[in-house]
Amino acid sequence: MSDEIKAWKCPKGHVLGQVVRNGSGIRQLLLYREAIDITPGPTEIDVIAVVEGYAADVRCSVCEAVRTWVPGQEALDKLVARVLEMKKTGG
Repeated sequence: MSDEIKAWKCPKGHVLGQVVRNGSGIRQLLLYREAIDITPGPTEIDVIAVVEGYAADVRCSVCEAVRTWVPGQEALDKLVARVLEMKKTGG
């Protein structure tokens, strides 16, 4: 499993956040408050959310393009395991 951090970009190349893996190996999106247009140079980054197990449409604050975050298979597997455990324990 890779510990590589990847930029998550809109269709026009602006950076909307970073994709990382948590300690359980599940992909998470560290979503930035404002998209970053790398060409003029780095700017201050403000992470507003850690998105893990649900689909979300994210709109680029620079160009208004939309990209959908879709959880990885490992997040779906974890969700199913939680539901099965809750059913087993009656919770």
